Amino acid sequence: MTNCISKILIIATFSISAFADVDKIEVLNGVQLRSGKRDDTRTYSGRIEKYLSFPIDMVKKGITNFSEKCNNQFKDKRKFTKDAGDCKYHNENLVESFVIKDIRHIEKSKNNNETYILGRIVYNRGSFGFYELVTIAESKNNLNQKTISISTRMLEDKEVKLYISPKFNKESAFDKSSTRFLLTEISPNETKVNYEYNASTEHWILNKEVSVPQVFASMSKSINDLIYTIEAESTIQKREVASNE
Repeated sequence: MTNCISKILIIATFSISAFADVDKIEVLNGVQLRSGKRDDTRTYSGRIEKYLSFPIDMVKKGITNFSEKCNNQFKDKRKFTKDAGDCKYHNENLVESFVIKDIRHIEKSKNNNETYILGRIVYNRGSFGFYELVTIAESKNNLNQKTISISTRMLEDKEVKLYISPKFNKESAFDKSSTRFLLTEISPNETKVNYEYNASTEHWILNKEVSVPQVFASMSKSINDLIYTIEAESTIQKREVASNE
């Protein structure tokens, strides 16, 4: 069972509205983790807060460069981005990601700058895939600081059809998942990053209490790896700006 659990895909991608009865809480490598179960559904959550020495727009780009993150060893498994070349940043189980901006029924508000669909194909002892709705909104907080919210939510097949003509149906170990980055501009060269991931599952392994430590370890690694790619991309952008000055 342990080997199977360790290979379950955890993409750092989470807000489920009603959290289950919490039975496990842990802080692992700076990530606050919790899990709970109600009936046959187990919910997982991970949170982290970081201060990055980069402008807020650079950090935003380091988050939203979805198509630049994958496992290049899975190039032969790509279906929709075969000619995209190598990904810049490694994601262990991710075969490919592709953005679809030409969508129907865009959810608009005065603060929503962007709404689009993200398709993801993953590989873990078989191919799986799902679509996410991405929403990006800019505003000011009560301290008049610029903020950027970047949210994703896994879509059900019937929801996907409201926006696009899907290329595949949802297959995932998680029934629901969502993520949210909240970026706050502390200064022109410092950004506070709050990240939260939530997911729920009825998977026969993942919903067991004995599985929680292994899933927590995967979540912690995945979330820290995600923060690393954001810092790496922001560093590249900063150097490019400096070289052009």
